[in-house]
Amino acid sequence: MRLARSLAVLTVSSCCALVACSGDGSQFPNGPNGGTGSGGDGGISFANAPDGGGSDLAQCATSTATPNPVPVSLVFIFDKSGSMNDDSKWTSCETGLTSFFGDNASAGLSASLQFFPLSNECNVAGYAAPAVSMRALPDSTSFAAAMNANEPGGNTPTLPALKGAIQYAQSVQNANTGGKVAVVLVTDGEPNDCSSTVSAVASEAASASSTIPTFVIGIGNTGNLDAIAQAGGTSAATIVSTNNPQQTSQDFETALNAIRGITLACEYQIPAPPQGETFDESKVNVVYTPQGGQPETLTYDQNCTGTDGWHYDDPSNPKKIILCSSTCDDVQKQSGTIKIVTGCDTNGVIPH
Repeated sequence: MRLARSLAVLTVSSCCALVACSGDGSQFPNGPNGGTGSGGDGGISFANAPDGGGSDLAQCATSTATPNPVPVSLVFIFDKSGSMNDDSKWTSCETGLTSFFGDNASAGLSASLQFFPLSNECNVAGYAAPAVSMRALPDSTSFAAAMNANEPGGNTPTLPALKGAIQYAQSVQNANTGGKVAVVLVTDGEPNDCSSTVSAVASEAASASSTIPTFVIGIGNTGNLDAIAQAGGTSAATIVSTNNPQQTSQDFETALNAIRGITLACEYQIPAPPQGETFDESKVNVVYTPQGGQPETLTYDQNCTGTDGWHYDDPSNPKKIILCSSTCDDVQKQSGTIKIVTGCDTNGVIPH
């Protein structure tokens, strides 16, 4: 499978990735236990089934389910330094941010918000205590009130701000071990004060990147923020133009929406096995059906060396199904569905 790389940012399933999906397994009508089936999944033929012979997965499958996306929490750390007053950056970003937080399309996300600098600008603990604590979206009031209560002023102590944001993100992750947590750093200037430099901030982002990625949105010409994003595991910073306030607001919201799509689309909770069955990690297949296309069985690829693959978070004790980045890129840009099929040998080799 090589899916067309179109420009639209979309989650895996129109209903699944933006809202909670049903995770109940439906039986294949011609499966081994002869179930009557539900949800229209029965009898589908998967051309590249695990045995490589073009057989029908339904011959061995015991159930199929639409998985729930892994719960996603975004920790926002937002620059309110004095330069955010320039070119209407503060008001433009306020409009874009409050729109994102209140958008019904953000359902399935939770978010928190803190600003920097604080009055004690080098105090990491202050940044680890958000102005708006983690809560489910959409929320059209809490975040707007926090933005209204703040105004630009001061320097850009990005290092303690990011340290505090990561500390808070780690506490959120510890309280919700099955979820995914990411930091979103929004800034309009190169780090300064409190030992803040691009390299120091990048090092801090790298320290948590294996479990908590850091996304970076630069408001205007902000210097080398790519180094921070790359160290944080998110490839590159997104730079928002400040030439026109209305365009700044729109571009900023577009950047936020892209992050929403990335975080929601690619990790799934493993559905519970049907009643009376025991989960077997070696008999799980991930099937992707692009809109208007045929279902295709993705390959288990623990190191994501191929083009169309998925893997477990931990092969010996799996809790999540994760699409490889190239597959994720394709799936985000297409309207389609992901199904988890159990009962057939996994297409690919699971290391033990």
